[in-house]
Amino acid sequence: MQRHRVTIQDYPVGMTYGRYFEELETGRHFQHALGRTITEFDDTLFSLMMLNQHPVHIDEHYAGRTQHAQRLVVGPLVISIVMGLTQADIGGRSLEVLEYAEVQHTGPVFHGDTLYAESTILDREEQSGVVTVESRGLNQRGEVVLSMKHKFVAPRR
Repeated sequence: MQRHRVTIQDYPVGMTYGRYFEELETGRHFQHALGRTITEFDDTLFSLMMLNQHPVHIDEHYAGRTQHAQRLVVGPLVISIVMGLTQADIGGRSLEVLEYAEVQHTGPVFHGDTLYAESTILDREEQSGVVTVESRGLNQRGEVVLSMKHKFVAPRR
């Protein structure tokens, strides 16, 4: 049985997941609609999958004696959730992810926190289709807990 390689043209015409290069104008700002509450299970599983056994992430007794007095959500999970929240509006159609840069964890994230995301298109290169985006993760109180830039190649219509 021969497999068909899926291309952007195979998606339904009405699909609204991600955007084309022409729709990603420099300066355009997105407040991504969905939020995601992080559970203890999410954090523990992610920590174990990435073999991060630092006690501030997996040991409640240890973490209780730190400056935050509770376990912290592991940073790469925060990055993953924020990037995931941006996909429906921005990168869902991307052909290639090129770079994540200037990642800054600007505040703690705890079990039970809900993350939201917003993004701004910083630059786009006509010739290559490369789009540079700055995304920020905010908690339920509107505090910025993550900022980062990422580049991807967006398809053209």
